[in-house]
Amino acid sequence: MKLKYTPVAVALACLSVAPSFANEPNIQARVLNGEEASKLSSDLLLPWQAAFLTEPQLNDGTYITSGCGAVVISDFWAVTAAHCIESFMSNTLIAGTNIIKNKVGTADSIDGKYKFEITDKIVHSGYDSSLALDHDIALLKVNRSMLEVAQPIKIATQQEQEAANNQFANTWNPIGYSKANLIASGWGYTEPKFDQPDELMVVKLGGIPMTDCDADYPLSEESHFVCADSNTPEIKKDVCRGDSGGPLVWQISDKSGDSDFGLRVIGVTSNGPYCHLKENGDAAAQKNGLYTELAHYYAWIEAKTNLDLASQVTPTFSVDPFVKVSDPENKTGTSPSGSGGGGSLPLSGLIGLAALALARRKAYTNLHKYLISLAG
Repeated sequence: MKLKYTPVAVALACLSVAPSFANEPNIQARVLNGEEASKLSSDLLLPWQAAFLTEPQLNDGTYITSGCGAVVISDFWAVTAAHCIESFMSNTLIAGTNIIKNKVGTADSIDGKYKFEITDKIVHSGYDSSLALDHDIALLKVNRSMLEVAQPIKIATQQEQEAANNQFANTWNPIGYSKANLIASGWGYTEPKFDQPDELMVVKLGGIPMTDCDADYPLSEESHFVCADSNTPEIKKDVCRGDSGGPLVWQISDKSGDSDFGLRVIGVTSNGPYCHLKENGDAAAQKNGLYTELAHYYAWIEAKTNLDLASQVTPTFSVDPFVKVSDPENKTGTSPSGSGGGGSLPLSGLIGLAALALARRKAYTNLHKYLISLAG
């Protein structure tokens, strides 16, 4: 019996001694066939990227990693996915850096200027993981300004989202090469070993009209997602476990000359297929990823944060990631085929640590039952 979809949630350590539990869905996070952000620019390529750390994953109080992504939208606020708000996630947000020590499990061992205490977590009232992943959005407030090390990115308005949708409709080619008009990123698990990187990974994707989206998810009137996938059939590109809550960025072409290059965050990673199965060519796993559409929640974000998003000062970014991130049409292109990491939503077989798995079992029981019912 195969699970139909999975949240791209917390990037937990994959240790050979850790058993898996049959009554838990595998939750993943990583970017398929992405690039290391720090190798593309000496300046921060994605200064709005943040990460939400886990609690210690071993009984001795060690092994802390970046569990989910997030995106900085103001000096004190970040957006993430609602399914990232779990008891095994800490109250620490990391922002303003490309490097997090995930491989040795010391993600909290970082200069204090990059660490921010989360003082408030606001989950959308419509989110209910026992039913579905609709309204998969949450807000994180931190204790001090992040502007010393990071920069916010503007959230797309409804009008801008409609422009993006029109572009997707005109550029998406389901059987051939399409325009790479989206960028996803994160510290999720990467191929070929599906371990978690220290380096922030970034990848270009193609936006897909919702009418063409093959997501294998029970969409309803309550579903507000952006659909995306690899823009070339020759390379499987996506995001996976640990990338949940991370940014999906689009560029307004006629504003590329602005100080922020016309960049807008239009989504946060929510759910998608299993990454390891997708990479290995499993026919049932060749599905598209879904990202919570932020434009739909524009007014909700303003109401919960007391921000006037429309009046926020346009940030000044030093580098345009759409210029720096490569877009090869096949494996012989400039993107390294052996790297991954990233920000979207494939589910790459992630085995939790024994102690953490026991703690998570109860939290995921209802969601698992729902997933099983979908797969039946």
